[in-house]
Amino acid sequence: MGVALAKDGTLDIVMDGKTHLTAVRPAEARARNLPPPDDFNRHTGVKDPSEPFRFSFPDLAGHLVSNTDARFRGKVVLVEITGSWCPNCHDEAPFLVDLYKKYHEQGLEIVSLSFEEGDQLRNPTRLRAFVRKYGIEFPVLVCGQPDDAKDKLTQAVNWDAWPTTFFVDRQGLVRLVHAGFPSSPSGDLYRDAIREFKTQVERLLSENRP
Repeated sequence: MGVALAKDGTLDIVMDGKTHLTAVRPAEARARNLPPPDDFNRHTGVKDPSEPFRFSFPDLAGHLVSNTDARFRGKVVLVEITGSWCPNCHDEAPFLVDLYKKYHEQGLEIVSLSFEEGDQLRNPTRLRAFVRKYGIEFPVLVCGQPDDAKDKLTQAVNWDAWPTTFFVDRQGLVRLVHAGFPSSPSGDLYRDAIREFKTQVERLLSENRP
């Protein structure tokens, strides 16, 4: 991602080398009657909240991992859409590792659905390094290229943020979708995200305990 300050004081943001966005200060946005930013928890949803959230992709060892596997049955599951090329996915990874360590024994599972460029699909050296760097112990699945994601995440509605995290309850149903993840220099945004993730996980874990 590239960010450049324009002469008029706005920020020119280039994502994935081709998507251009413009950022303005809040006061200026209000003066222009621009709509407020989307709520992180309302931006993305699922087509049918009454349907279990499905995934089935190979892990780095080539073993197929699916939502119907015994390890996920009756568990709260965070399904993270990620990629080792994504800066904010690097921001989220160490937090998810800590979250997993803290709540795994209480019934939390996490699975990362990673979308990588073509050369990485053939030999995912960067993804393996990503897993080692953050000490990831939960499944990291190799799902295709970034441009394939929308075709493979067919249950998602208005999905367009890296990373995006689906909060799945013990019945396999999506209860919340959090779009994006702020970096630690984001200050209150980062602290709010950390607090919200923990609150939501604890709430889901408290429901329908086996």
